[in-house]
Amino acid sequence: MHPRPRYGAAVMHLPKLGSWASFAFSSVVLFLLLLLVPTPTITVTATSMQRRRLRVSESDKSPSLQQQEQQRQAQVESTFVAALSAESARASLQYLTSEPHMAGTPGDLKMAKYVQAQWQSFGIQEAEIQPVSALLSYPLQDKQPSLVLLDHISNTPLFTAALTEPILTEDPTSDTWLRNHTYLGYSPSGNVTAPLVYANYGRPEDFDVLEAAGVAVKGTIVLVRYGECFRGLKVMNAEQRGALGVLVYSDPQQDGFTAGPVYPAGPWRPPFGVQRGSVQFLSLCAGDPGRAALIEEGLTAEDVCGYATEDMKPKIPVLPISYGDATPFLQSLADAAAADGSRSPIAPPSFQGGLNLTYHMGPSVDLVGFATHNQELVGDIWNVIGLVKSPYFGTRRDRLVVLGNHRDAWVDGAVDPNSGTAAQLEVAKGLGALLQTGWKPRRTIVLASWSGEELGLIGSTAWGEKHAEELDSKAVLYVNVDSAVSGPFFQAGATPSLKPLLETLQEEVRHPYDGQPVARNWTAEGGIEILGSGSDYTVFLDHLGISSIDMGALIDRHRRPYGMYHSVYDSYAWMSRFGDPGYTLHVMMSEIWGKLALRVADSLVLPLDHDVQAKALRGYVEELEKRVERREGGGEGGGRLSLDLTLLKRAVWAYGVAAKKVGAEVDSSWKGEGGREEWMLTCLAPLNDRLAFTERRFCANKGLPRRKWFKHVLQAPGLYLGYKGESLPGVTQAVSDGKWGLAQEQVWVAAGRIAAAARFLGEGTEGEEGEAGMVAMK
Repeated sequence: MHPRPRYGAAVMHLPKLGSWASFAFSSVVLFLLLLLVPTPTITVTATSMQRRRLRVSESDKSPSLQQQEQQRQAQVESTFVAALSAESARASLQYLTSEPHMAGTPGDLKMAKYVQAQWQSFGIQEAEIQPVSALLSYPLQDKQPSLVLLDHISNTPLFTAALTEPILTEDPTSDTWLRNHTYLGYSPSGNVTAPLVYANYGRPEDFDVLEAAGVAVKGTIVLVRYGECFRGLKVMNAEQRGALGVLVYSDPQQDGFTAGPVYPAGPWRPPFGVQRGSVQFLSLCAGDPGRAALIEEGLTAEDVCGYATEDMKPKIPVLPISYGDATPFLQSLADAAAADGSRSPIAPPSFQGGLNLTYHMGPSVDLVGFATHNQELVGDIWNVIGLVKSPYFGTRRDRLVVLGNHRDAWVDGAVDPNSGTAAQLEVAKGLGALLQTGWKPRRTIVLASWSGEELGLIGSTAWGEKHAEELDSKAVLYVNVDSAVSGPFFQAGATPSLKPLLETLQEEVRHPYDGQPVARNWTAEGGIEILGSGSDYTVFLDHLGISSIDMGALIDRHRRPYGMYHSVYDSYAWMSRFGDPGYTLHVMMSEIWGKLALRVADSLVLPLDHDVQAKALRGYVEELEKRVERREGGGEGGGRLSLDLTLLKRAVWAYGVAAKKVGAEVDSSWKGEGGREEWMLTCLAPLNDRLAFTERRFCANKGLPRRKWFKHVLQAPGLYLGYKGESLPGVTQAVSDGKWGLAQEQVWVAAGRIAAAARFLGEGTEGEEGEAGMVAMK
């Protein structure tokens, strides 16, 4: 067992939730109708202490409370920003990328010690390396994978894939043994030979196209391209349809020559570039699929996730390849059609990629054979946790702001993740400069350098699960920066209530390229998106219900992935030539990250806007109505089926009323004349807790259907997407699957949780009805 962090005891928990079957549907209607009686007038009340201390004083000519706070904020942020340096960001990245550091390897531990030492040198003395036991996956160093195209008659090789990323003189760190080991985490070792079929992105709808064309998947090797969904889910979908193995390649349409010059002449993926990654079935449950860290507590993966370890990772071998190696195999599918007109139909336009050939679906006439040589073992990875303590640290009144980045990489990881590590080090340096002035944040700032993210968000998930009780009672925000910089275009995903804060910072922070606000010319398309999964915010938002942000700066305004993603060439050389030659974008990201943290950790009133959250909820319902319209009549039993959204709409309406009420309270709180800081924080604590902890009420105790670990009913990764978030995920997935009875149950679940959130936000009370909306009745 690892020592628990030195936080104070938890003081507030989610309400105890009873059995679904213990409530009748009539009680659901009753409580919502009572809850949602229109209130024509919004009345803002205050305690007698608040009235005495925070009264409006129009005759007082001294600065208002809000003006005082703005002056304080400006002074603190000025000191912070002055400490940031492009040169120190560059030096940090050069060291962090000087050798490979996969999770659990000596390189990983070396970088953990570097981060700890740097934080301590900045004045953050409480920086601790915390080992986490986990099921890890590595390639065997003495055996290389193989891939061949075999003549179907003679069984002789027609083509042998290189499966290597060559050493480049322009990239000194490319000379590593890992360049000859293209592998995917949690793929088993295996050796298979079979015909080939091509299944586009490997989504369920792609396999439906194959089935409609008469192309059988069972007993074949499936070739899929990266994009549109998490790679592990491509494998899950193929495995469920009887595939013997999967090849995953990077098509140039996604991140290769169609975007521009390829490396080393340009930033995009060359024909020999390979994307590594994990093939864990991440949308079923995040974290270590073995849950080795919980064994001492007598828990198993099935207890936590609802799935056995072996059901959360592939049983068939999987191999990543370059588009140079993939080309002959795609051509073999076209050759099969030329030899036999009834075989290997032409793929539809949505399946066509960027290579100079016509993509066919297969099956091939010639055979494909490939072998993987991997191992799994239980070992340690290392999180580094640093504390910037508030004056209330260790007491019940303290609150936490957590700033996280993962440190482990598939090879050197200049963009993913160590541009984020370098930015986090700059943030730590800025906080250290503030500490030297005697400043302390009003809420404790936790710096977290995670390991094991690349294999499946292991370090962050283990830490979140271990400290769930304390985080539930104290955490007000989690900010994640994974790949901080691959280019100049800022992008973010966030809990909707945090959107105005992010937008304000984009207007205030200047872009280094033109000196204009980041928001003016340098934001990625799509705005601030809904969060799904794929990085370390997952446990905080999807499992614990903590408001979260994930952000970075992209190479492409259209959100195209950078060309060196998970490659040997994601290196200091690439970053210094193409990603951020002056390292000024690292400083920009550090400034945004640090100011965001300070405005939450140091504000009298937390800057969460629930009016925006209410607007987002209304949008979720509108989108659901459109989805239902498209699917009506497609239920299991046939006939015209639909959903009754009445309770859901009433709950959303109630949330809007509560948001207006709490917004008025926030406005009123700034009109007071102020007083002693400690006293004001005490007065404002109930309001701040309602602003921060309402997000918890969106979590359903039983989780989402088929994935109990994911508890947030408003947003979660799509079951077959993995990265991208879906709104009202329990409902939308059931509608997509044509399971209308389950969809109606999930409407009631969502209505119940939103109603509970509205009650807590508006009144600060839990009530007795929180579980009532979770009635599972058709």
